[in-house]
Amino acid sequence: MIGAITWMMLFFVPVLAQDPPDETPPPTPPTATRAIERPLPSEVHVELRLEKSTVPIGSPVVVEFVVQNRTGEPVTLSVPGAPNGKIRGATEGMGLPLEHVFSGVNFRGLEVASEDNPNMGDRVTRKPEYPVPSVTLAPYASIGLRFDVARFYPGLHQAGTYDLSWKPYGGALQTNTLTLKVVSYKQAVIQTEYGDMTMRFLYDKAPRHVANFIELADQRFYNGKAFDTVYRDQFILGGCPEGDGSGKRPDGVCLKPEFNDTPFEAGVVGMALIEGDVNSASCQFFICLADQPGWNGRYTAFARIVGPESMETLRKLGEVATDKDHHPLKPLKIKTLTITDAPFIPSASQ
Repeated sequence: MIGAITWMMLFFVPVLAQDPPDETPPPTPPTATRAIERPLPSEVHVELRLEKSTVPIGSPVVVEFVVQNRTGEPVTLSVPGAPNGKIRGATEGMGLPLEHVFSGVNFRGLEVASEDNPNMGDRVTRKPEYPVPSVTLAPYASIGLRFDVARFYPGLHQAGTYDLSWKPYGGALQTNTLTLKVVSYKQAVIQTEYGDMTMRFLYDKAPRHVANFIELADQRFYNGKAFDTVYRDQFILGGCPEGDGSGKRPDGVCLKPEFNDTPFEAGVVGMALIEGDVNSASCQFFICLADQPGWNGRYTAFARIVGPESMETLRKLGEVATDKDHHPLKPLKIKTLTITDAPFIPSASQ
């Protein structure tokens, strides 16, 4: 049976003057210890944090496990049912031991649920075979551990939507529930008479914009459209169904902004807006020809052009002759815009 979770608080107990009893009682110690069966959620807080909520198949799933003392007193936590002890070389500044992550009922760690398997995390347990150190948190202090949980839950390498939660210390505490999407990453290939450009999507930065663009591309919406505006050394703009920069999706759907920390630099793709309306993103997109720091936080970056051949094609498109209104003298047609599977590159920024 899983033992109780203990945590300790120290406090001073005053000794009141009183008439001497018949027998002298043992002296009262200056401090006393109060043991509580389990940490209460109002006093100890646990939390999960996902590095990325959308990841490609086969990539790391980095999760941070955080334990916070909400009280003004020290709190000591130990793993129920595990032998207590000290790890050689452990210091007060150590992070949360892995054994504390796997401190749930029957030494479980994450609670992982999918539509097909609501209890897929239950099979993963790690019962300690050696002493596990207790963790003492100073008043209002936090401690945590961050690692790739797919090492222990290989099912997270399969495409799907998963709910993640954590019930550590024998189930005495419970975190928020996070939703993780594992997807087969896609990319777009834009074919023009000047060459091809490969566009890599920023799934985790602007998921709604990515989904919108892929939906339109799968409908062959962009085939035959043009880059109708070219500002040399600034950007090219395309995807308008009217060919003059005034059009939207045929169904009129518009997107709310997903401003993010992607800087607008050469090759970054953003969604065009009607001036003064941040909710007007629809189908038109622009590609930066150079750094545009003034656009950061004002437009939604949702993709980037990748590869030297793609950047060379972009350079050629950005150098075509235009009229005084920056429209190409010769139409810059998008022959095809095709969605393909994107290779997973661990070192690449997604």
